[in-house]
Amino acid sequence: MSSLQSLPSWAQLIVVNDASPEPELTLWLRQQADAGFFTLLENEQNLGFVGTVNRGMKLNPDRDVLLLNSDVEVADSDWLERMREAAYIHDKVASLTPFSNNATICSFPDFCADNGLFAGLNVTEIDAVFSAIPLEHKLIQVPTGVGFCMYMRRDCMNAVGLFDEETFGKGYGEENDWCQRAAKAGFVNYHQLNVFAYHKGGVSFQDEGDPRKARAMELLQELHPDYTAEVHRFIAEDPARQARQLAALALVRSHPSSRILLVTHRLGGGVTQHLDELQNFFARKACFIRLKPAADGEGVLLSLSPLGADELHFNLHKRDEYQDMLSLLKWLGITRVHFHHLMGIDEEVLTLPAMLECDYKVTVHDYYLLNGNPSLTDERGRFAGDDPAVRDIACSRHYPLPDGTNAESWRDHWLPWLQQAKQVIFPSRDVAVRFLAAFNDDALLTQHSVVAYHPDSENKDWPAVTPLLARKPIKVLILGALSREKGAELLERVACLLPSGEVEFHLLGYGFRELKNVVTHGAYVPENLQSKLRAINADLIWFPALWPETYSYTFSIALDSGLPVVYPNLGAFMERAAGRNESYMLPWNSTPEQFAAFWQAMAADLPVTQWLAADSEELLLSEHLRPQADFYGKHYLAALPAANIPTELLSDVLVKASKLLTQQTDQQQSSAVTSRERLLLLLWRVRQLPVMRGLAQRVPYTWQQKLKLALSERQLHEILKK
Repeated sequence: MSSLQSLPSWAQLIVVNDASPEPELTLWLRQQADAGFFTLLENEQNLGFVGTVNRGMKLNPDRDVLLLNSDVEVADSDWLERMREAAYIHDKVASLTPFSNNATICSFPDFCADNGLFAGLNVTEIDAVFSAIPLEHKLIQVPTGVGFCMYMRRDCMNAVGLFDEETFGKGYGEENDWCQRAAKAGFVNYHQLNVFAYHKGGVSFQDEGDPRKARAMELLQELHPDYTAEVHRFIAEDPARQARQLAALALVRSHPSSRILLVTHRLGGGVTQHLDELQNFFARKACFIRLKPAADGEGVLLSLSPLGADELHFNLHKRDEYQDMLSLLKWLGITRVHFHHLMGIDEEVLTLPAMLECDYKVTVHDYYLLNGNPSLTDERGRFAGDDPAVRDIACSRHYPLPDGTNAESWRDHWLPWLQQAKQVIFPSRDVAVRFLAAFNDDALLTQHSVVAYHPDSENKDWPAVTPLLARKPIKVLILGALSREKGAELLERVACLLPSGEVEFHLLGYGFRELKNVVTHGAYVPENLQSKLRAINADLIWFPALWPETYSYTFSIALDSGLPVVYPNLGAFMERAAGRNESYMLPWNSTPEQFAAFWQAMAADLPVTQWLAADSEELLLSEHLRPQADFYGKHYLAALPAANIPTELLSDVLVKASKLLTQQTDQQQSSAVTSRERLLLLLWRVRQLPVMRGLAQRVPYTWQQKLKLALSERQLHEILKK
């Protein structure tokens, strides 16, 4: 009941108990109502969400209404006063919706996304910044309000009525319908830009899933044919973008902890997962800003939030834009630069630590700095070996170096930069040994290098392994996005060699192309990983990698599953699985026939010793290069210098930033639109034609969604903004 702390004297808080089946909750509500904290209405029978809200809105027919879901937390501030004041800035106001972490078209920091609270801050801290950002206009027109926290003016309610209980039943879509009815009656719905509320989301209807949402959208299309087009048009224009950016800048600047600039590539994968992990692991302890190359090849994108929906583009070939970026980073108070990858990064970025007067760290996620080839693989996607003479030539055929550069001069170029880093972090012993050997075990580089497993395994006690049960067919699980280097073609060849009925191969992820004889389940996200694992019910997990993985987040999933694992004697797998029972290490360069024979033996519950790789000797490392315990928990943020933040007034700098953001509106870069997405855009535009609207309404919404997902898994607003 966060609203109790900030409720002004003129407001009345009404709680409606819709015949809750939880006696403890009912008792607590009655006790709080008896103490005078709020007015309690109790339904004798369950009326559903719409009927319950309508009952509450009828209680005081002369007052405005603020709908507030039970899963919303508001700031300890004057947020409600700001909303009432804004409600009367214009005539004919229908509704107001504030910013929230989870409010579709009113979401922050990333648009149309379910976000966490920005940089670990609480709702009061975030709302305080929103209340102070210098905005020319505090309201922007929207096609619909969002019902989690929606202010409704009584004169509009008197004109258009309450929610449509008969049509929308127990709930979902009723506020969208009301806002559309209000708009048709001449009233206006607004997004309020100077208030923020936290919305957990997904509570009210979490057990009823998507069917209710799909049916609500069908009803909305029938009642309001222009609704979807209006929403898509608003998303494409995104008029609240500048307000989100200003708020994010101010929040980073005012963050109570250190601010670290993360430099990375734009390819996603394990590097991006690690950045997300750092963001979550440190919460309030550090605030991270990301810098990556832009798609145009001439600039960089600066992201203030993990998803980077509001990236700032700077063309580093234009000195004034480089200076703008540098001034902004100085104002934000960057205390350290952490380089995670340099692929595609302009070398001008390497000067940032000196210009910002701060130190820098480097994490070695792959082998790009060794010879330009991230995976050390040849043209077949197979490990090129550790003999420098053979390896460098084979790697250059797969990833050619710039003209006039060979692998040795490439390493000579990067060695001084690595030597000057405050720390070079390796995510496994294996990559540390191979990487440092390529640089001839340079003493200075070795001296300030450290091996540290990623935070997901720091102080982690992996569960005991469940022994393999004899059954046919045995289910073998492969995890992640499979390239040739990760063994996609090897997996397919092995699967095709085995007789049916003995072994099933299940890929939870996807291959770089369709794989024969492999059941592909598609991508997963952390939220649905466990349910997908249970549904597949695998017997063990196989990693058919053909390159020396430097860490492998999917291997962490395997270790955490408690299932037996099969892995190659290459890369970080060996050390991470050391001492684990029911784990099988195979020579990475075994033939497909040898792998198939191993799996046949496993299926028949026969000994498999003849196919296993010999145990490797302990890696020879100096003592300080053994994996450092509690590195991220205790050492990563140690010795961070105090930020040298310019004393320029917050409001003055935000005004300048606002001008910069306005100039960059047309410079936003994003990934290329695929041919399927171009078809999706064409279909969307055709659908907006007046002659097609009636026909489109006859196509069930669920069918439209299936077609949309078949053409692209990206949100439509991401494609529209390209």
